[in-house]
Amino acid sequence: MQRMKKSSADAIRLIAFPRRLLGVGELPAAVSADNLLGETVTGREPAFPFPILRKHCMSAITTQVVNDILLVGFTDSKILDSQRIEQVGRELQESVPQAVHKKMLLNFRGVSFMSSAMITKLVMLNKSCKAQGVGLKFCEVSPNVMEVFKITKLNKLFDIQEGEEKAMASFDKKGWFG
Repeated sequence: MQRMKKSSADAIRLIAFPRRLLGVGELPAAVSADNLLGETVTGREPAFPFPILRKHCMSAITTQVVNDILLVGFTDSKILDSQRIEQVGRELQESVPQAVHKKMLLNFRGVSFMSSAMITKLVMLNKSCKAQGVGLKFCEVSPNVMEVFKITKLNKLFDIQEGEEKAMASFDKKGWFG
């Protein structure tokens, strides 16, 4: 067997789950950490394709339907990493069809920073929502993020509400005076 140089990333990929918790018992000698993570080392399918063991397996967003509104939250407080931004963007786009009642609310609770690449994903989400007839609103935007929206004048493009309850109620208002 050829010996490969291990990096710190490889060390992180060595999953610390006890084998008995996974119900695996003893692993065959041919199974490596890469193979456990669902990556093909020798062109074969992964030995144990548990979704929980894949890299970047944690969802970047949470979704739930409340009062016919698709409520979307973020799992990260800082959205800066390019791979994570791609994941957030992909998951947001995939969530648009879930808004069966044509109402989607992005709750930024806990998000303190985001990169300009993430702002691009939000603009693309807004465009997708408009194309599919989905009303999109933002709420609980932190002062740091709001400042970026104001500088870029995106606060004029996005419907930004203060709190979640107020944002949810605003979907039912019609016209200028409710």
